[in-house]
Amino acid sequence: MFPPHLIFAERKGDFCANLQFCCDHYRSVSEVCRRLKINRQQFNRYLAGTAVPSRHNYKLINDFFGLEPEHLFMPSAAFAASFKPRTMVEPAPASRQWDDLRRAVLGNGLSQVAEYRGFYFKYFYTYLGGHRIKRELVHWYESEGMLVSSVKQRYLGEDEAADASSAFITYRGIVGSVGDRLINIDYHRGTGREASTMFLYPRGRKSRRMNGLTISLSHGPARVIAAARVVMDFIGTEIDRRAALSGLGNYDLDDPSVPATIKRAVRNDLGPDEALFTARDR
Repeated sequence: MFPPHLIFAERKGDFCANLQFCCDHYRSVSEVCRRLKINRQQFNRYLAGTAVPSRHNYKLINDFFGLEPEHLFMPSAAFAASFKPRTMVEPAPASRQWDDLRRAVLGNGLSQVAEYRGFYFKYFYTYLGGHRIKRELVHWYESEGMLVSSVKQRYLGEDEAADASSAFITYRGIVGSVGDRLINIDYHRGTGREASTMFLYPRGRKSRRMNGLTISLSHGPARVIAAARVVMDFIGTEIDRRAALSGLGNYDLDDPSVPATIKRAVRNDLGPDEALFTARDR
């Protein structure tokens, strides 16, 4: 580690000028101190040349400005000349970074996904309780300029083998697009321990059904991480919710109330030439 105190007296003027030059690239010295997490009064003493930074603080300063340990003691004119070609790029504020991520993953707004508003029955093999098909009620609707989701499922106990009850669980989420695919991320707000992500092949309103894959954390005690083929079957923008809720639950594979095309689409099998578990696009 470069020992700044050994040459501080000899190069104090250059050090102060160079440190001030670095600070001038930011809105204020207070901002630099805040981001360095160094006390402002202590930093002012560095700028005035009345105190030498400790080894720890000296390393923080150099790392922050992207300098080698000896640079701050260079002649000030040479330092300024060498410093100019550097690109002083400030990290984006955290909120803007998350906005960029949200745009990349969820698209740039409601316009890309608005046509998919409405109610759906969601079908997939239940994660617990054997080879049965689960039906949930999904509502995609606009809120605060985004397409959001509300998913209702009938609670059938930890093993999903109990008789249908009147208890329902609600998941909340957000819907967007990744290129030419749809994505839905939701979670159980009550426990904060259950979440799922679903990717779908969009069909536009010409087709009532969308196929895809979902990966989820099950609500059982084993906390299984599982993937399944899924079908979203559009049932309208205005529905009889009580009637729709009464049809939720688990269905045997031979139950006639589940269309044969859906049964084929959600079957979790691999063909002889398949190495990956992929969504069926039809």
